[in-house]
Amino acid sequence: MTTNRTKRRAGLLAAVMGCAVIPALPAAAQQAEGAAGEHEVQEIIVTAQRRAQRLIDVPSSVAAVDSQTIRNLNIQQVSELSSHVPNLQIDSTTSLNSAVYIRGVGANSRNIGFDTRVGVYLDGVYLGQSPALNQELIDLERVEVLRGPQGALFGKNTVAGAINLISRQPDFEPSAYLGVRIGNHDERQGTLRANLPLSETAAVSLSVNRAKRDGFTTNIHDGSTVGNRNVTSWRGQLRWDAAPQFSVRASVDGLRAREAGEYGNAFTNTFGSALSPLYLQPRTVDLNTPNRDERDVYGAALELAYDLAGGPTLKSITAWRSTKFFSTNDLDYSNLDFLSIDFSDKYEQWTQEFQLVSSGGGPLGYVFGLYLYQQDSDTARTAWTGALGPLLGVAPGTPLPTTGDLRTRNVALYGNAEYEVVDRLRLGLGFRWSWEEKRVDYSIDGSGYPLGLATGTFRDKRSDNDFSPTVTLSYDVLPRLTGFARYAKGYKSGGYNLDFVSTAIFPNGLEFEKETASSFEAGLKGDLFDRALRFSLTGFHTDFDDYQVDQFQNMGEGVVAIVIGNASKVRSRGIELEATLEVSERLSFTTGLGVLDTVFRSFPGGGAGGSDASGKRVPGASRFQAQFGADYRIPLPSGWSLALHADYSHRSSYYSDIDNVRSITVGGVTVPFDRIPASDFVNARVALAHPDKGWEIALWSRNLFDADTVFIYGGDFFGTRTRRYMPPRTWGVELGKRF
Repeated sequence: MTTNRTKRRAGLLAAVMGCAVIPALPAAAQQAEGAAGEHEVQEIIVTAQRRAQRLIDVPSSVAAVDSQTIRNLNIQQVSELSSHVPNLQIDSTTSLNSAVYIRGVGANSRNIGFDTRVGVYLDGVYLGQSPALNQELIDLERVEVLRGPQGALFGKNTVAGAINLISRQPDFEPSAYLGVRIGNHDERQGTLRANLPLSETAAVSLSVNRAKRDGFTTNIHDGSTVGNRNVTSWRGQLRWDAAPQFSVRASVDGLRAREAGEYGNAFTNTFGSALSPLYLQPRTVDLNTPNRDERDVYGAALELAYDLAGGPTLKSITAWRSTKFFSTNDLDYSNLDFLSIDFSDKYEQWTQEFQLVSSGGGPLGYVFGLYLYQQDSDTARTAWTGALGPLLGVAPGTPLPTTGDLRTRNVALYGNAEYEVVDRLRLGLGFRWSWEEKRVDYSIDGSGYPLGLATGTFRDKRSDNDFSPTVTLSYDVLPRLTGFARYAKGYKSGGYNLDFVSTAIFPNGLEFEKETASSFEAGLKGDLFDRALRFSLTGFHTDFDDYQVDQFQNMGEGVVAIVIGNASKVRSRGIELEATLEVSERLSFTTGLGVLDTVFRSFPGGGAGGSDASGKRVPGASRFQAQFGADYRIPLPSGWSLALHADYSHRSSYYSDIDNVRSITVGGVTVPFDRIPASDFVNARVALAHPDKGWEIALWSRNLFDADTVFIYGGDFFGTRTRRYMPPRTWGVELGKRF
């Protein structure tokens, strides 16, 4: 039997290799050794719909990345997932500008009055605004990426999608892990995980990770590096199965980072009138004011679960999150002492969620929830003139302060239920009703600066109400092959532009309205060829109305302003394919593809100088993204084994800015700008392990062939033009021991 199955699987290899131009999502399933020695693919169980289900039974586009895949890909942070999940992009070179994009739409919450479009969750708890998003991936069981509106399933509304980080729960077997990682750019990392049973019903776990690495950009002013990594993170968990029908889960976590933020390599002078001497020196800056990027992120959660008579489970999830963020940016991007800026933002949130979740047996599955959310946010941002301030018409040391606080209150009811109406056919209905209020108290004093910035105080409140339905239909074509269709609506609440704003928009232009999304997707997912091939294919179309845009807009005559407004319409449509092929016990392949068309269907006045941006591609949206991965396992004598992994990713060209230009002229010289060319990356890992003794030593490399790629162009108040680069080749060695 094993021989026949191996032959059938080998016959599939040619077909998959022929599709190598549709390369890879490394979300490979866990693997196990069957009783008869056959190599089986274990079932992937996810909680994408807030209850345990087989991945093939979830009627929506979901990518699951397990812990082994995270290890193979050398992924350390949430941001590094982006090149391995189709139609997912993450920008996190600084905490201020962290942003997640799914299917070409997303946003960074640069200021406290603007929310993200994609929610990042830790065990179902919303993590909050941009500075809290780029978590360290320690002690995780898996990561689930859900595409499309998710308001019927999660407490906090997410209009474009959600990323759920699912931690490994404590169990009742004592264990520990100690890992050390060293690499080029002076990378050093230590990891400790421990699991300790306290009794037959209680257990605790603790994970600690300390990581340091020099930055990839050199500041020639003082020889320091920019974009370094210096972070300590930890998580503690308690599991108490107090009774057969009652359980308690408690967790605390923390992250402390002290880094130098990468705000961009200037390739023009401060005022954008001539090319910088550093234009031909990538990953080089000359800053007289060192950049700082500091984060303190803490959280705690308590989950109580009680199994009611008749099967359903009643859950209470109480959570607290706190984020403090501070940064300093040399705003003239030069060694000239013109201007620097300090950002100081604080967020504190409380959430209370009640859920009623079906047991999973029978034709009906459901989750219903009540969600209460409270966030108090404070901002204090100040620009300071340096010794050359008089050249700007401002005395040295003159402050340009902005301060504000925003209080957000949200109440939501949500639910989703699926019922098998006839054999193999399931109908799902979901909804979200939400009320959200924001109260703002904000002030800015730009009176000492001839930059056209506002001066005054602004107090206001606004509220949004929304009802968003979801309808799904799924049909089991075969026992392990399911077709599905899903329609979902979602919304993103309105808010306020609480940043360095111009007199042109203060105060009447600070408020912006909510946006709404209508999404339709249909697909096919399942297992074929004795479960040797697992795949998911989805087509989607989403329309956004009153799409919120946060941009540095060129107002003409050298004036650049931060503007948040509602574009009329955005369309996102495309295809996602993910597949895993187990050829034999030793050899497996993963592949993935994202095809995307995301454009402003209507955006009058959204371009430079108020030009019409209708028909322009949404910044950051590539038309094509592909991955391919391969794993080969070689058994060695004395219980050792060798695991070889390689993966390749491709991303087609995209634009950094709404104007969609390919070049600009600076001082009479035409240079590339805005459009980012296509890029290709290869990663690899070779691991020697002895599972019985718990040892593993691995060699790894990311960007193996050292592709030198710009991933975003930008600008700032004075007209400075900047660019940021993808990380260069990194490599190193890992040593781990399990006890």
